[in-house]
Amino acid sequence: MLPPTRRPCGRNRRCRGAVIRKSFGLLAALAAAGCAADLDPADSFDPRVLVVGATMTREQCRDPATSVWVVVDGQGECMRYFHAGLADRNPLVHVWFHGDRQIHMKNGERRALAYHDNAPEKLRQQALAEFRARGIPFIRLSRPGVYGSSGDHSQRRRPRDIAVIDAALTAIKAKYRIERFALSGQSGGGHVVASLLTLRHDVGCAVITSGVVAVRERNRIKGWSRDVTGHDDFFDPIDHVREIPLDGRRIFIVADPEDALVPFAIQVGYRVALAQAGHDARLIRARGTDRNRHSLAATGHKVVKWCVDGWPAEKIVEQATSPGLGG
Repeated sequence: MLPPTRRPCGRNRRCRGAVIRKSFGLLAALAAAGCAADLDPADSFDPRVLVVGATMTREQCRDPATSVWVVVDGQGECMRYFHAGLADRNPLVHVWFHGDRQIHMKNGERRALAYHDNAPEKLRQQALAEFRARGIPFIRLSRPGVYGSSGDHSQRRRPRDIAVIDAALTAIKAKYRIERFALSGQSGGGHVVASLLTLRHDVGCAVITSGVVAVRERNRIKGWSRDVTGHDDFFDPIDHVREIPLDGRRIFIVADPEDALVPFAIQVGYRVALAQAGHDARLIRARGTDRNRHSLAATGHKVVKWCVDGWPAEKIVEQATSPGLGG
């Protein structure tokens, strides 16, 4: 079985004796109590990991086709990914980062969110479908604590979380002899892309959809005292745009003005900050496909393809802008 997660129950008999079910209410109660689910590595896709996190040893990070082992601040993490179209050597690969998969209740409880696609075979099929649709080698990289990766998803947007993802990308680059990346990310995954832009010199195209790119400003607009994770020591991409290398990379921010989850204004502000720092950054107004007008990953994947193919920015903006939303 997997070792206990970062907050083991220890001598707490009540915690150890609890019957763990996939009931979100019970999962939240376990998280609040500081208990850890005792899982096997094969079960690292279980929603329980989303709530309480999970650790792995290097020996347990044993699938060479879908995992890399990285060490950040003296602590190791097993980072999982799903891919299609990779060759022995890869001039360019598209890496996509999924959105947040955990919600935080007002009483401090944590619950799994939108985690119906957590089976490894589904993730492999998604990667294959994207490669077949665009013809670009594709990697879906699981963020810490989600989709098989070890870690704690409640620590997202903090500096170590970003450092772990950056280290995983570097390990994958060496493993598959990748020269450059096209990065894209949805919502919280957009925050990952915006953060990686400040760290990496191997990015040709970056596409951020519905991105959490100005965390502090979103908190202000929403009336929150801190991030939804409960942390106030988050990495805020808009504060670091001048750290992004001026190397000709192209950046596209795709957003819906009616997005109910991530305010359109923060994405406008991020684009302005990028432009002022000298970057080729464009804002695309597109229509989200869900009831919150938030889901724009599919549009983002199209923009990646056009960017990689060398389309002029004006043509990409025109092609991707939804009718009635303006250019």
